[in-house]
Amino acid sequence: MEQTTIKVEGCHHIQLEGQAYYDERKYFMFTPMDPVPGMVTRMRRMTGVAQQMTDGTFDFMAQPRLRAKSTLIRKLAHGRVSRTKNGDVQLWLKISPAEQLNIGDTISREASSAAEAIREWQMKN
Repeated sequence: MEQTTIKVEGCHHIQLEGQAYYDERKYFMFTPMDPVPGMVTRMRRMTGVAQQMTDGTFDFMAQPRLRAKSTLIRKLAHGRVSRTKNGDVQLWLKISPAEQLNIGDTISREASSAAEAIREWQMKN
């Protein structure tokens, strides 16, 4: 098996030879010629930039998952009210028609509950 290990400014780079599979559904799979457990660190990413060139070369650059930068004020039955990184107050609600609720009434009740939570939060801060 041809394996090349390169150190680049604190980044450990391993280059492997193997077979790649790609189809029109945009499914991509790579199998090294000689799989060895532990050779590379396991990675699972849902976000990143994948690029396949017309000559068949393939790149994938994972992007870090962005974490919420808000502070929860109160969790609601169908959402949450929180303070954002820049100090704004945000109300987030999501109601599925499959729940067979009166969506307008549910939003009204939960917005009222969120308003009460915000008043309590403002009194403390």
